[in-house]
Amino acid sequence: MKFRLIVCLLFTTAGTLGLFAQSEAEKLQIIEVKPGDTLSKISKKYLEDPSQWPALLKYNKVANPNLIQPGMKLKVPANLGKKPAAVVIYKSGKAQYARAQENTWKEVFIKLGLFSEDQIKTGPLSSVHLQLSNMTVLRLQPESFIIVNKVDKNSKDVIFTLQEGRLQAQAESMRKFGGQLSVRTPSAVAAVRGTVFELSATKKDTGLACHEGQVDVSAQKVTVAVPKGMGTYVEKGKPPMKPFKLPLPPEITPSDI
Repeated sequence: MKFRLIVCLLFTTAGTLGLFAQSEAEKLQIIEVKPGDTLSKISKKYLEDPSQWPALLKYNKVANPNLIQPGMKLKVPANLGKKPAAVVIYKSGKAQYARAQENTWKEVFIKLGLFSEDQIKTGPLSSVHLQLSNMTVLRLQPESFIIVNKVDKNSKDVIFTLQEGRLQAQAESMRKFGGQLSVRTPSAVAAVRGTVFELSATKKDTGLACHEGQVDVSAQKVTVAVPKGMGTYVEKGKPPMKPFKLPLPPEITPSDI
């Protein structure tokens, strides 16, 4: 196999719950007006309530909507903007993020809110944990690159793309809070509603291990259901392999310690 499935997961430590709400105090989201953008399009994409466009103009001291031109940068305060799709709750080592509207990479920080089309990449010895609004936790492993693709109105249904690297997901909270998580890779799509799984990706293949619940993995118009204790593998351009049993973790006896 071209990927390594790690059976043991490290779960979120106490104290992470509630950080999502605290993230609303983070810095302003700055967007750049693109050719073809209108005040209506901008409001629907970036404001929680699009009818609040007058407040957006007032905050940016723009007297006339017609003065909004390509290249102009607008500040979207937290009280007007959409809720972030995910919030950084843990970081170790070097990791960077880039906003959808920016070409510059900056250092990731705790409580950083991520929105549609934002990107994060981790360094060789780094890890970043993201918490979604429904308390699902994604743990990005070293040398991983992920993109936030789409967020629904209530920030519960989220689509990410794992371009490369590996992540661990703890999504049991979806059973209580609802929502769906979909993670795309260059060769497959994994969709879940409450489970614990691990996903690895390169430009050529995808590996998935399901530790709790079930994960649906799709590629080439074929979907396989991967239950607890099973895994699958996908080569780019091919359908997923039939789910196979994961190896059991080694038993530890007193003599091993």
